[in-house]
Amino acid sequence: MKQKEKITLPGAETGLCYSPAIRYGDTLYVAGQVGEDDQGHIPADIQGQTALAIENAKRLIEAAGGSLDNVLMCRCFLQKQEDFAGMNEAYARYFGGSHNVAPARYTVIAPPVDNKYLVEIAMIAGL
Repeated sequence: MKQKEKITLPGAETGLCYSPAIRYGDTLYVAGQVGEDDQGHIPADIQGQTALAIENAKRLIEAAGGSLDNVLMCRCFLQKQEDFAGMNEAYARYFGGSHNVAPARYTVIAPPVDNKYLVEIAMIAGL
């Protein structure tokens, strides 16, 4: 029987009511990541927040033994529709162009839990 394995990063907050990432067999489920660094800095623009959200997810994927090349699906949540082009531009730097097979993706406009976050990105990766 497969076991769930919680993936966290060194120094990460413990006692949360969710796991930053869960590995189940060869699949990794990464919780929604926002554009905030370990010191609490949040870029003011959508490109910066998108890049940081992807970098935060990347760190969790790497902690599980994978890389962004393993990402199968991205679920993107935007605060404002007018930020789509900027989010897409930053996203393409990670998953566009040279990637033979970009992840499947959907993007929805959804109000954030905290208005300081312009984007939240969750991922599913095969390991």
